[in-house]
Amino acid sequence: VPHGAVAALAGWCPAADVPATAERLAGAGAALVPLRAPRGTDPPTLLRGTGAVRRSFAPLVRTYGTVPYADLDPTMPAGVVYVVMFGVMFGDAGHGALLLLAGLLLRFGHPCRARGLRPLWPFIAGAGLTSALAGVAYGEFFGPTGVLPVLWLNPLEEPMRLLIAAVGLGVVLLALAYGVGIVNRWREGGPAGALYALSGIAGAALYLGLLVVGGAAWLHRPELAFTGVAVAGAGLVLAGNGLFAVTGGGPGGVVQVGIQLFDGVLRIGSNVVSFARLAAFGLTHAALGAIVWQGTRALAGLGAAALPAAVVFFAVGNALAFALEALVAGVQALRLEFYELFSRVFEAQGRSFRPWRLPVLDGNGPEAAPPRGDTPGKETT
Repeated sequence: VPHGAVAALAGWCPAADVPATAERLAGAGAALVPLRAPRGTDPPTLLRGTGAVRRSFAPLVRTYGTVPYADLDPTMPAGVVYVVMFGVMFGDAGHGALLLLAGLLLRFGHPCRARGLRPLWPFIAGAGLTSALAGVAYGEFFGPTGVLPVLWLNPLEEPMRLLIAAVGLGVVLLALAYGVGIVNRWREGGPAGALYALSGIAGAALYLGLLVVGGAAWLHRPELAFTGVAVAGAGLVLAGNGLFAVTGGGPGGVVQVGIQLFDGVLRIGSNVVSFARLAAFGLTHAALGAIVWQGTRALAGLGAAALPAAVVFFAVGNALAFALEALVAGVQALRLEFYELFSRVFEAQGRSFRPWRLPVLDGNGPEAAPPRGDTPGKETT
């Protein structure tokens, strides 16, 4: 904003960088003036980037989008949930140990050609650790070799138990996603925004009501079903009011709201069932390991001359199973994170903070711009 011989530049600055920026500008004959945030404009988001673990999880969130400034930072919880889901599907102590070893090798810069992936070492090591722990629970070590005892369940012998556990984990994760969504809607639009949103209190009530109805059917407790129907009905009414408020009104608005509510109910059911893939791909991994181990034993049973072939078959089979299942588990965990969880946590996209590195000129020549901060700022300048 020029005015005669004076000019002002309006922009955003991280709160932690305000004193240093003001000092550098004062040295160039300028001044930094804090201003109130303009109405209707959210500051750009600058998530905290300190810590190796947080930095390794950050690409998971950035791939989905930019977190709105008012929302909670989901980086750490999202990373933890991802590696847990990955481990459930990739449950093998031997394969997990290899993945953990790969993460540790990246930590120390090996191999040299993969140094660009070094910041991701905590992410890879975490996925390997959860996979190894799940393998210990399943009794899997490069397949059902008998090296480890079954501490919890054998996926191939108790698939229904694994399926119930996977869906139960999904129910808990969806409930947590609704909790974060309520906080974000409140911070974005106040109490009304949290109350009427399908990803806020209204959606959480609908989810809880349907959950109670499902539990009543499972336990054969019809008296609980009435409570669940009442809670779900309250959620539908709240969500319907919120959706109708943003339509054009009239019969068309009613039809639109009805379709959206019907879709919301179907989404809840499909999202809960979708977590069954944790068990399905865990079973697939166990089945591949069992096939490789059975083939190895069959070759070894042919005599000493066939032992080298058995060793080669075991190594190649496990390598193929490792590569295939790591890819599948990684993609499926990402899908569950984005479609089932992030879709409730986020409703809008933010914009990332990209500093304008303008050289500051004084009587002695250009100086470098001040460094970029590591924490989001609440003050604006």
